[in-house]
Amino acid sequence: MKFALTLLSASLASTLLAQTPTRKILLIPVDDRPAVHHFAAMIGDIAGVEVVTPPLPFLGKFKQPGSPPSILDWLSKQNLSEFESVIVSADMIAYGGLIASRTDRSSETLAKSRLRELWRIRKTNFKTPFYVFSTLTRIAPTAVAENRTWRQDLYYWAIAREQAKLYNDPEAKRKTATLASKIPPAELTRYDSIRSRNVNIQIELLKMTFHGAFNHLTLGQDDAAPVGPHTREIASLNQEVDRLKLKPRTQFCMGIDQISNCLVSRALSDQAKWKPTVAIRSSDPTGLDQVAAYETEPIRESLQDQFETSGATVTSDPTKADYILYLNTPKRDPNQFDAFVRELSASITAGKRIAIADTNLGWSGTADPELFDALTATRQGPQLVSYAGWNTAGNTMGTTIPAANAYLIALQTSVPGLRRETAARKFVLHRLVTDYFYNRYVRPEAYRMIERMQDGNREEISAEENVEIVESYVKKDMTERLNKTFLDQMVANPFRVQEKTYNVVALRNIVVELPWPRAYEVHIDFDLDVREISN
Repeated sequence: MKFALTLLSASLASTLLAQTPTRKILLIPVDDRPAVHHFAAMIGDIAGVEVVTPPLPFLGKFKQPGSPPSILDWLSKQNLSEFESVIVSADMIAYGGLIASRTDRSSETLAKSRLRELWRIRKTNFKTPFYVFSTLTRIAPTAVAENRTWRQDLYYWAIAREQAKLYNDPEAKRKTATLASKIPPAELTRYDSIRSRNVNIQIELLKMTFHGAFNHLTLGQDDAAPVGPHTREIASLNQEVDRLKLKPRTQFCMGIDQISNCLVSRALSDQAKWKPTVAIRSSDPTGLDQVAAYETEPIRESLQDQFETSGATVTSDPTKADYILYLNTPKRDPNQFDAFVRELSASITAGKRIAIADTNLGWSGTADPELFDALTATRQGPQLVSYAGWNTAGNTMGTTIPAANAYLIALQTSVPGLRRETAARKFVLHRLVTDYFYNRYVRPEAYRMIERMQDGNREEISAEENVEIVESYVKKDMTERLNKTFLDQMVANPFRVQEKTYNVVALRNIVVELPWPRAYEVHIDFDLDVREISN
């Protein structure tokens, strides 16, 4: 049979947007990294919604805090009635972002005054739902050049001190004293002061929620461990939640970088007045009871957090599910994993709606090569409704699930099918390339380049010319890997929408850059050209 390719449009996105009214969500992210705003925008696009953020310069860059006054002024000038929902990082408003929340630049009084200004703006339109989120402070300070010699000592000191308090452990007490002697005394005092301020601000956020300032408050736990200073902090916050009877309107969740994704999904679900139902298949059921790297609770509980935060429900009956989440757990049994991969491939072939969350990430936060190879060998990635495997289990699950939710919500609403399918394919391709190739190959080589440089420090590249050298390498290598993955996985891999068949035929407008002066993360963006296949 012969086919002819018919050009759908020179700019698919603009054509599809012109066909439907523009729906918008306003997002004030926790900083300017792509993980906290670009991912959310791609997820919104799957459901036909534009995610609008403040101008990027207002959000700061790495150690330079964002500008809460500029953001609040910008927000005050928006017509909130034009947005379906507003999602706000309290850390950006109170301190100037996630990194700034780990410093003492903003006093408690100043932070509270900024949040009250947010409340004042919110009072101008109570019809538009406000979803606010805040970070449960991680154990370690931000990795920067200034604290390189004592940062890890402070991390272990904080854990040992908590173990000594909880268990009256003599060895933990000895370790606490030994580690404290290696850390500047002023930094120990500053560390406790910052944590105390942040908890007080979160108590203030709970009170504001009680008084109707926000529809929902999410508290996301940044990198931590099963025991640490956050243990008591969470207990005190839970007491306040119970006292104010706020459980239906608050959510504790593992991870912070994925919360924007989850809340975009929740906002879409609330607007549609519909929740997707999900069935779970794991590569090894015992893995659900493991505590993943950088987290404080078993994957089973963290997974439930992500479902609740993103507005999805779970079923044990796959026949009643809107999609099936295939969850790859850490340290899985090889035989069970092989059966998991076979079942996954068969489910995709059968046309079931499948999402994959790869939490077998280790301490490097890198997607599982065996799962990646199995998925790409069969060229089945483009048939997924979503995929992720990056950084932490919470980050991963809180990226996969919202994207899958958005896809299912799009099916329930008036989103053009071609827009939904194209946006979903873009998301999956983006994650395959970034989560696997960047984290496994490109980032390690970039780190080696940095460490060979004079005063090489992988946490922060100090010289601008060195940033340019590393970024040039990253751009070249990732562009090649993106193009190759696109050709291998998407070209000549057609899909159908409403009785028509389409091919993704080209990549356009490729962007590859380092968002911060380090190689830890990369910003990648591109457009897909789609053409109809006519008989």
